[in-house]
Amino acid sequence: MNHDTEERIAKLEKEVLSLRMELNELKGIKTDQAKESSKDDVEPNNPRPILQTEETENHLVNLNKKALSSQKKNPIVAPISSSTAQVQNEKKHRSLEEMILWLLPKVFMLILVLGVLWGLKVISDIGVLTNSVKILLAYILSLGLIAVAVFMDRRKPESSRIFTVVLYGGAFIVGILTTAAGAILYDVLNLSIALILAFCYIAYGMLICYVKKNQVLSIFVVFTSLLLPYLLEYMDFNGAVIVFYVLIVFCSMQLIFLKHHQSIAMYCSYFFSTIALFVIWNLNRDGEWLYLLSFILLNTVLLAVWWRLYKPFSKRRTIHEGLLFSLSLVTIIMINQVADAASIPLLAMTFIYAAAAALAYKQSSSRILDIMATLSLLTVMNIVVALELGDSLEQLLLPFTAFLGLLLSLKLNAYLMKVIYSLIFGFNILIHLLSYNVEPFWSAAHLNYVLIFVYLLILFIQLKRFYPKTHQEKEDVMISFANDFFPIVITVYFFIYIAKIDLAYLSNNHYPYITLLLLAIAMTGSLFIAERFIGRFLRWMLLFAFALGYFYLLPTHYVEGLDVWLNLFVRLLYVLIIIAIIGDLYMKGYIYKSWISKTKIDIDGTMAAGIFFAMVLGYSILEQFKYDYMSYSLAVITLKTLLLFMTATISLWISSTGQYRNVRILGFILIPIAMMKLIFFDLDSLDLVVRAILFMVIGGIGLFLSNRLLSRKAEDKE
Repeated sequence: MNHDTEERIAKLEKEVLSLRMELNELKGIKTDQAKESSKDDVEPNNPRPILQTEETENHLVNLNKKALSSQKKNPIVAPISSSTAQVQNEKKHRSLEEMILWLLPKVFMLILVLGVLWGLKVISDIGVLTNSVKILLAYILSLGLIAVAVFMDRRKPESSRIFTVVLYGGAFIVGILTTAAGAILYDVLNLSIALILAFCYIAYGMLICYVKKNQVLSIFVVFTSLLLPYLLEYMDFNGAVIVFYVLIVFCSMQLIFLKHHQSIAMYCSYFFSTIALFVIWNLNRDGEWLYLLSFILLNTVLLAVWWRLYKPFSKRRTIHEGLLFSLSLVTIIMINQVADAASIPLLAMTFIYAAAAALAYKQSSSRILDIMATLSLLTVMNIVVALELGDSLEQLLLPFTAFLGLLLSLKLNAYLMKVIYSLIFGFNILIHLLSYNVEPFWSAAHLNYVLIFVYLLILFIQLKRFYPKTHQEKEDVMISFANDFFPIVITVYFFIYIAKIDLAYLSNNHYPYITLLLLAIAMTGSLFIAERFIGRFLRWMLLFAFALGYFYLLPTHYVEGLDVWLNLFVRLLYVLIIIAIIGDLYMKGYIYKSWISKTKIDIDGTMAAGIFFAMVLGYSILEQFKYDYMSYSLAVITLKTLLLFMTATISLWISSTGQYRNVRILGFILIPIAMMKLIFFDLDSLDLVVRAILFMVIGGIGLFLSNRLLSRKAEDKE
């Protein structure tokens, strides 16, 4: 027991010694002094060694040493960061060089191919070689390029990888073009032999695409392979054989695209395949169902392969989604062009897109659901057009289908769908406004006007529901289409519809007085409605429309019947609204407190302009009275002069109660104008009684105003 106790004590003493040494190192004490002090504490009869290896050292000591070494390395920070930046710059520089080196072989291979073709053309023009020899030399060049590529692959497989890919692709292009030239242009090759050679080169191209994993090479092979259908067409092959060949090439290449994740090559192959099918159909113009089924099959394969390659968290997913959507639209367009009755194939496409949408919904892939639902509804719209159910039904169904698509996009919060269907819905509205009228009253066109307005209201309610404004402080910065611009769209459409109704059924002289009346009421009402209901820009739009209506009413024009009284009433209403707004600004009423005070509008200038425009429109009303023979000319002359003096008086009186410099200037300008009119124009026209009454009224008003201005001046001096 004593021996075991001594061993335990010795181990503890060693650990304490190691910890003391580590502590002394951290404090900056020399190791030798630490050892001497520790030896004095240990028993002298114990001859055991003090030094320890890393294997027998305590793990706490090792951790302390690692911490100490890391602390010693920390001060050197700036040089490391600068060197890292230099390395990053070098990497960027090297990446640019690699890009250039990647591009140069392809450019030079294209130059080589063009040089060979032009060289053969020169030789052909000179007549040195026969056509057979030229074709043979071209095949030798193609095989030579393959041999050089194989040799470089075996000798330097890594360093010459890009160059060998270019050589393989160049050999393929030269071989295919040589085969086509030998069979079609020079008539050297037998058509059957040319077909076998072409198939051999196509098989070779697919093989190198699979082995080399190069997307550019895959695009070249697909493009060149789809030139063969034109050779087959030249050989008078059956259309079914050509279509079958295109489908085989397209589907075979999809396996390569899936293996090596070549999305761009997939899009190119689909586009080239659809163009090839459409061109072949255009040359034959028979067997349309074969081509329609081919388009449907191509699009189905595209959807399947695209879904396998789709990366939902990729930064470029929007590009891939847009390409899928665009290529699918190309398919729908091709079907409409090929089919005489496109409703059945379009219905099949609708089922395919709907099934894909259901699968996307099941997998919670909202963006794919967006695309598939959009394509489904677009196909439905094309079916409606293809059915040719009549112009009336088409007028109703097309906007309704677009409305449903837009409503669905709002519910799904699908960005692409919202953009597409907003454009389609807006285009339908524009076409309807430009092409159809509201006459007769009981017609599909008129009903569609009402339904479109209902659609807009429903969309506005849904926009308010799905995209409410959350924070008051954000309202001053963020501009929202739903809250700020969509009310303008609804209002503009409403007044266009009202104007059509007014001109068609209410107005006798083609002047939309009812529209102008409702516009004035709407503008006035918007001044008392909170911005959260109508947005920030609807008031400005209505004020602008009110100004246009004002200038529309200024000229005197001939009207008859009820329009005479409507004309005068609407003008008078405009004058009263302007006066009411001026009064609210002067009294700092509701409009001023709720809206004007929060803007940077110049109150003084606004009031001066309002007074002037009210006077001009009042002057126009008096002129219209005279034009319609509703009053004597002497009375009109007198009232015009009184209007000038009253406007000047009111302007000066308003300016005397506040700091309204522009209003005061307006008053001082109008007074001499009124006096000049009174002296030089009115004295000869008025009889003595009217002249006396007019002068007394004007003189009394002038004295009152002068007294008011003098009192104001005295108060300012005090």
